Amino acid sequence: MKIRLLPILIAAVVGLCAQANAARVYYLVGLRHIYSIPVYPDPHELDRQAIEEDYSAAVRDAQKHYDTDMASIRDEEAKDSGTVHQVDRDAVQQNLEQEIGEAADKREAAMVSIYPQVDYVRASHPQFAVDQDGPYHVVGVNTAPTGEYVEVIYYRPYPMYVDVCPFGWFWGRPYAYSAFEVQFGLFHASWISFGCPVFAPMYVGGVNFVINAPIRRDVIIGRASWVGGRPPVITASERRVLSANRVLQQKAGVFRPRTAAGGDHSVSKYSRTQGSTRGSADTARSSSDSHGTTGSHSDTGTSRTGRTGTVPPGSSKYAKPGSTSGRSDSHGSSSGGSRSGDSDKKKGGN
Repeated sequence: MKIRLLPILIAAVVGLCAQANAARVYYLVGLRHIYSIPVYPDPHELDRQAIEEDYSAAVRDAQKHYDTDMASIRDEEAKDSGTVHQVDRDAVQQNLEQEIGEAADKREAAMVSIYPQVDYVRASHPQFAVDQDGPYHVVGVNTAPTGEYVEVIYYRPYPMYVDVCPFGWFWGRPYAYSAFEVQFGLFHASWISFGCPVFAPMYVGGVNFVINAPIRRDVIIGRASWVGGRPPVITASERRVLSANRVLQQKAGVFRPRTAAGGDHSVSKYSRTQGSTRGSADTARSSSDSHGTTGSHSDTGTSRTGRTGTVPPGSSKYAKPGSTSGRSDSHGSSSGGSRSGDSDKKKGGN
């Protein structure tokens, strides 16, 4: 009897030793970076919540500014016989990206003052090179004595966060790392199929808001292409990608533009005024995107008179002066950045 029990006891002891040697590490996983949480529960959880809420509010305000300026541009285009003011549209697009990029810089500066940055994790575990921006997710990883990642646990990003757990999982429940790899692959394929939206659901004070404007993901991730604190100009190719992504996202239900009350015309998803119509400006464009044409410049080339006076050709009264604030940043992983920048299909929309 004792001889029969010996293998069982040995196996139990080995198992206990393996558990003792195993460890759980905690990461903050986001679009730009990965940070480690040295102590868990996190003593800086409320500080991090304030950082995330400030960032979400800044992104929401950037969308509001974009909406207001685009509504003004559409009014001016209607008065200009439907001529598309492409320079103005591109300037407003750049303003949106600049505001969000600067807000992201501010968030990262706050994060790195609290948490160690560990982007090298993505080199061996590319699944942590996430596709979408949003609050940094708290991810626990159970490791084997060999250092191998065995299980993944998602925790709420911060106490006030109200969205569901990624992949339809449950907060705080461990899942096999192999299952995490499969779910990541499936999500990445779906994300591409519906237009590579840059942002996951975001919340301010527990209230959800949607970023409707497709933006160039690479511009938000890093500053390498910025000149004088200003995002690069939007090319005709990027305009086509942004347009295609907008259509795909709309079909996938990622966002739903408002419809004109009692009319057959759709209100631009950037408009904050219910019941207005895009009018003849839409017919002047060769794409359905609110960014304008898919080809060459559509403006007439003559000076226009706006709220701030006469605007010379090739410039926009909506353009902001280049900001010198902000620092150069990077995704921290070649796998994450290359997915969005290698081709027009994946560039821009996410």
